[in-house]
Amino acid sequence: MTDRLYAKYMWLISTIYDAGKISFDDIASKWDNAYINDLHLPLKLRTFHNHRNAILVQFGVVIECQRGSNLYYIDNPDALEKDSINQWLLDSFAVSSLLMDNRSISDRIMLEDVPSGRYYLDIITTAMRENRQITIDYEDFFGNTIQGLKINPYFIRLFKRRWYVLGHVPQEKTIHRFGLDRIKSIEIQDAKFKYPKDFSPEGYFQDFYGVFHDVEPLTIRLKAYKEKPNYLRSLPLHHSQREVESNNDYTIFEYKIAPTYDFIQEILSHGNQLEVLSPESFRQQIKAIIQEMHDFYE
Repeated sequence: MTDRLYAKYMWLISTIYDAGKISFDDIASKWDNAYINDLHLPLKLRTFHNHRNAILVQFGVVIECQRGSNLYYIDNPDALEKDSINQWLLDSFAVSSLLMDNRSISDRIMLEDVPSGRYYLDIITTAMRENRQITIDYEDFFGNTIQGLKINPYFIRLFKRRWYVLGHVPQEKTIHRFGLDRIKSIEIQDAKFKYPKDFSPEGYFQDFYGVFHDVEPLTIRLKAYKEKPNYLRSLPLHHSQREVESNNDYTIFEYKIAPTYDFIQEILSHGNQLEVLSPESFRQQIKAIIQEMHDFYE
């Protein structure tokens, strides 16, 4: 698929999805003013139907026409809303469209850089599609280097502006993670691996936050103060978040989650607006970290 065709497909999906229901004439009118229509060509009905068929094949998104009204709509919105890749593509395209439409004020739009996102993703995803091993030279943040490390790449994950590849190192049972920005070189090998049919990346991180996977999940209760309850309601820390008590002074949230390094850092980032209530062992762990931070300033 060419970049131009991809952009057209995403524009069409986004236009119909945002409208809910829309006529072909309105779609064609919007196309006349779309930034990706740089050749200023009209959208023909035959081309539109060809795009509908291609979108079904490429993205699994069904664009149907409502009888009588001749309005087009997304017949299976779950293909966008519950498919993380399709949702990511749609959101990314929407942001790209917004940025292109506002290039005149680009100095007033601030974005976050993802420094490791564009270097090795293509190689790794190619290896994943073909279930081929990769070999990397890797240097961690302590200066330790590993050369010629073989990995069976299972999946990739973006977290806190950093891409990771996670997979098995042959002869080891656990899954290892590697930050793409720490990879010095990478090669796809001829050797293939068998991707487990019963393995799910989403299931692997079901009870975890971030990229660490080194402690057991617990039932954790957090007390949120000030404006933090509304913040957590609008942007939950984890899908297991459940509100168990609320009043004018605070709200208590419960989670089934592993107290990993990343989760601890997230709790600490909320300062005095978030308190660990239970379990007691985790509360004491956070207390010890806060005490050590306090000692730095004594």
